[in-house]
Order: sequence, then structure tokens, then C-alpha cells
Amino acid sequence: MAKVGDVVISDTDYKKMVMMLSEYDRKHLDKEKFLKKMIDEELILREAQKINLHEKEDYRLKVETYKRQLLVNLYLQQYLREKNTEENQKKYYEANKEKYTNPEKVKISVITVKTEDEAKEVLKKAGEGEDFAQLAKKYMKGFFADKGGDYGFRARKGLKKEFADAAFSMKVGEINGPIHTDEGYSTIKLTAHKDVEISPFDDVKKKVADDYASKLLEEKISELRNAVPIQIDSVGLKDLKIQ
Repeated sequence: MAKVGDVVISDTDYKKMVMMLSEYDRKHLDKEKFLKKMIDEELILREAQKINLHEKEDYRLKVETYKRQLLVNLYLQQYLREKNTEENQKKYYEANKEKYTNPEKVKISVITVKTEDEAKEVLKKAGEGEDFAQLAKKYMKGFFADKGGDYGFRARKGLKKEFADAAFSMKVGEINGPIHTDEGYSTIKLTAHKDVEISPFDDVKKKVADDYASKLLEEKISELRNAVPIQIDSVGLKDLKIQ
């Protein structure tokens, strides 16, 4: 593939380095650019060896630390490949469906004005059938005015308590107000409603995989801790000086 002085970079060397990349990076690999990177690293390596950096204690310590961390990570990756299968993920999903539940939501439009009299006027006109979005643009300014007062779908926790208390007790098409908040007096219209629903497995597959992986690792660490006596010098740890 290339030759740097007397050092040959073979196709085997190249492939080994490529396999160190993530799956995403391998799919989007610029082969020529990657080879140039390998050549640059070889050049810098030669310079480092000239000044014997590889003989220094700092280098050896970092190598040992890296080897330790690498071995830990490789073990965990292998462990998850064996345990975190789609079959097991589906079992975990079935046993924990409440974690993948979309809460009840309402879709409301809101017109907020400064005074109660204005709010009563808005409520009266809306109740008489005037277009709610047009009323919002007439009585308000800003982002929600441009959207005709549309707040979109919101769960209870995504709304002011005053709005939520009203909206979640209303029927679709119903108009309510005036509702007093710290921003003024509001008139709200319930335009749609969604009941609580469980997300299908395929829609939350990645989250299920992540959640199950966390559970597996937590259980494995707990198992290992229980199998080996562990003593901690709390006093020594507290008094340890870090430079």
C-alpha cells in the first residue's frame, strides 16, 4: 500500500487499522486520506523513537493504563454481544412496557391577553364561532400569534398547571377561559386529544437496547462485587494528596 523509508505498510496493516474504526467511520472511509494519516503517524513515530520517548516512564505508564482499559472494554463489548440480543431485548421490553409509554397528550390553542375584560371578549367571539387562529393573530403578538395560538401536542407536565388542569378536563372543540396565569388572562381551545399509548418495539428498539445493556452491566458488576471480598481504606482515600 505504501513504503515509508524502509517501513512497508501492507494491505494487511491497512485493514487492521481500518478495523479499529467504528462501524460508521468504516462505512464513510476515505481510503486515500486514511492511508496518508497512517503515513504521517509512521513519520512522527520515527521522530519519537529518535528521542527515545518509548523508553520514558510516562509512556510505559500510559501504555499499561491503555492496555488495562482496552481489555476491560473488549470484555464488556463481548459480554454485551452475547447477552444483549434482540430476543432478550424483546423480553425486556415486554416486562417493562411502562417505560416505553407515551403519556396522555392534548393539543391546544391559546390566546393570552393582559386584561380579564379582553379575555372575556375573546371568549365571547370564539364562542360565537369566530376563527380561533384569526383571533389569536388579532389579539396577540409574537411566536404563538403567528401560529394562530397553536401550542401543539403537550403532555400534562409540558403545560402550565392552570392550562393542564383545564385542558385535560375538556372535550375536543371545547373553549374555556378566562384562565389567569402570571402572563395574563388566557382563553384555550382543545383541538385534539391523544390517550396513553405504548410505543411499538420497533419504534423504541435503540432505547430498549441501551436500557437493557445498562441493566446487564449493572447486574454483572454487582455479581462480580459480591463474588470477591472488597475492602476500602476510606481514611486513606480522604487523606490522599493529588498533585
